[in-house]
Amino acid sequence: MPLVSIRALMLDVKGVRNYQLRMPEVKYAGFWVRLVADLIDSTILNVLAWLVELMILGAVYWGMVLVKSRSGVAVGPFSDAFNSFWMQIFNVVIYLVLAAPYYIYGHFRYGTTPGKWPFKIFVVSHDGFKPVTFKQSYLRFAAYLLSYLPFGTGFLMAAYHPEKRALHDLLAGTVSIRKAKPASV
Repeated sequence: MPLVSIRALMLDVKGVRNYQLRMPEVKYAGFWVRLVADLIDSTILNVLAWLVELMILGAVYWGMVLVKSRSGVAVGPFSDAFNSFWMQIFNVVIYLVLAAPYYIYGHFRYGTTPGKWPFKIFVVSHDGFKPVTFKQSYLRFAAYLLSYLPFGTGFLMAAYHPEKRALHDLLAGTVSIRKAKPASV
């Protein structure tokens, strides 16, 4: 069989082009656009965490006021009712409880988050650019902690990695890509 025929066979099997030839040009999401997207996601989560914290602590405070007022004991102002150290710990716990489904489900179900969506950033599997599995999404979220330590170095890796992958991407087998806008007709 001539060499040209073998090449033609490799390029066209039953009318389907080779997978690598069908792959569109991949545009990796860079460090700065991912940083802005993360700031949007963090702002959304912080506002939600603060609202939940305020509702819970408000209910506890007014419960204390109700109980103590019946016994004739005066209650101090809301700002003095709780220890600031434990309020910070409480806020981090609420943030993590809200962030887990936000990131895990968002990446697994939609491939993006509300902060990444305006920039057309999608998280996909590094192997074949397929949607991420639930396991990959969970591992990616868990590895965020490692990316934050020390001083966000794991995130900074995305600025220097050839495929713009941060530490959590490397550990979970994912990559963040930017999808091009569809061509207008």
